[in-house]
Amino acid sequence: MKTRRIKWFRVAAAVILLLSLIPDWRATAQQRSKFEIAQLPANLRTDLKGSSIKVVLPENAPDRPWNDALIAKFQKLTGIRVEIVRPGNDTTAVLAKYLRDFQSGSPEGDVYAIDIVWPGILKDYAEDLRTQVGDLQGMLPSLIQNDSVDGKLVAVPYFTEISLLYYRSDLLEKYHFAHPPTTWTELESQARVIQDGQRANGNKQFWGFVWQGAASEALTCNALEWQISEGGGRLLDPDGKVNVKHDRAVLALKRAHAWVGTISPPDVIRQLEDDSLRLWKQGDAAFMRNWPYAYPASMESDSRVIGRVEVTILPRGEASDGRHADALGGFQLMVSKSSKNKSAAIELVKFLISSEIQKVNATTRGYAPTRADIYNDPSVLKESPPFETLRTVLFEGAVTRPSTAAGSRYDEVSHAYFTAVHQALTGERSEANAATEIEKQVQIIMSH
Repeated sequence: MKTRRIKWFRVAAAVILLLSLIPDWRATAQQRSKFEIAQLPANLRTDLKGSSIKVVLPENAPDRPWNDALIAKFQKLTGIRVEIVRPGNDTTAVLAKYLRDFQSGSPEGDVYAIDIVWPGILKDYAEDLRTQVGDLQGMLPSLIQNDSVDGKLVAVPYFTEISLLYYRSDLLEKYHFAHPPTTWTELESQARVIQDGQRANGNKQFWGFVWQGAASEALTCNALEWQISEGGGRLLDPDGKVNVKHDRAVLALKRAHAWVGTISPPDVIRQLEDDSLRLWKQGDAAFMRNWPYAYPASMESDSRVIGRVEVTILPRGEASDGRHADALGGFQLMVSKSSKNKSAAIELVKFLISSEIQKVNATTRGYAPTRADIYNDPSVLKESPPFETLRTVLFEGAVTRPSTAAGSRYDEVSHAYFTAVHQALTGERSEANAATEIEKQVQIIMSH
């Protein structure tokens, strides 16, 4: 009897393990089929067959099967072996690891995906790609400018992101709102009404608005959106001078602090993008601030909000100098100066930034292209409706973080900023004290 129990236990465990793998297997198979029928870049080199490289990809959870399929296709076409290194998606922790590895002389990879605000920080460890990756004419000029430091093309744009406001179109209709919110006051009002209604109908875990409040680069993005939208200054001027309009910055912090535990979960102060997306896909939020990748993720088979999701620009402040302030994000591809397989590494970069792969990424995973003409492609707009909104914001002036002004000190500036903001959100500091601390610390950092 005991032997039978053990056998049945092993069988059950095997079945449970197999079932737990099915969703990932299906996702991977689906991605591979998309890449099989996609148009692919021509003239890929095959003379590098047998070379081995590593690509380091910070990624959100939904990206894993897509990246596996994409790299598998590259390997099949070129014969270059590629290992994916996955450092996680907390960009603050990822940058710290990158710097430790480079400074100790032991970088893990040949190709690195780097955040849009890192070129000035990582310039000394990067190969100059200006003449090595082919035609860059179609790239958005602002992105090439962002990746150029001291005359060196530190990295090339892989995909761009604009922060967006996601909303439940069915719930706006249910609660008789004619349009999504255009101001923060409207968002608060709509979020409260919908949250109260959904909880009264039995969903006690429902929240009005989810966003990213963990002490990280994600909070820098969120907080700058609040601050700039309220006319509170851009943190730094282009010449590196501190630009914080104290009273308006305090207003923005007070507003966000008031969300915590009312229209937003108490633990929003520990959440990153994937945490927001998880609640959203469960059907437990009316509004969500997130990046474009969240749209295709909302349409996956495990989502409870399929067909009920729309996007718009983030709300604006109501002051005369308030504005919509969607943040510019995205990743670039950098080749390590110390790579021993630079030719193979550059070939992977050329493959990933090609028009063909950018179209695949745009239509399957919500990666916004860095080539302007793709935004006019009807097939792309049909598959990715948010790009209509994103195109308008991108071409008319998204908000940039002050990475160019801060240069190699940007990580310090961002850390000081999100630390003080987080302390205001948790109540550790008053909002006024936090704004003063931001001005003080950023001034100290930039004066060195």
